Amino acid sequence: MTSVNQQPQPHGDDDPLRFAVLMDLAWRAFRRRLDEGVTPRVAGLGLRPSHLRLLSLTPTDGMGVTDLAARVGMTKQALGEFVTTLQAAGLVEVTVDQRDRRVRLVRPTRSGQELQQVVESAIAGIERQWASQVGPKRWATFREVLTEIGR
Repeated sequence: MTSVNQQPQPHGDDDPLRFAVLMDLAWRAFRRRLDEGVTPRVAGLGLRPSHLRLLSLTPTDGMGVTDLAARVGMTKQALGEFVTTLQAAGLVEVTVDQRDRRVRLVRPTRSGQELQQVVESAIAGIERQWASQVGPKRWATFREVLTEIGR
């Protein structure tokens, strides 16, 4: 039996799940390195990676709840719960849009912007490390392929 925390291992080139396993391993490696870079900054805030994803996708000048929910692929109700958690942590504020008072704007606070920079810096460090590991040309090709299939 396999432990829940045990990483899956690709078996051989003929394994039909090899691609999925390799993608999972790459994602886990990315998340592990990102957690190492970000966890010390958010310790004790009760945040999950999904909270950080929402924060990182929230523009500095703010975005309406409906548009932000669409941007991150969540329902408005789920987004509201995440925003409440981020707000309690002092990382976002919710204000009324002065152009349309029906719209609630979510924007990062100064602390939220600082955490956005921590996350961006951690991701940039991972990219530098991996580019160094595989070479800049292969890394650039990898990024191009990710961009193409991610559309």
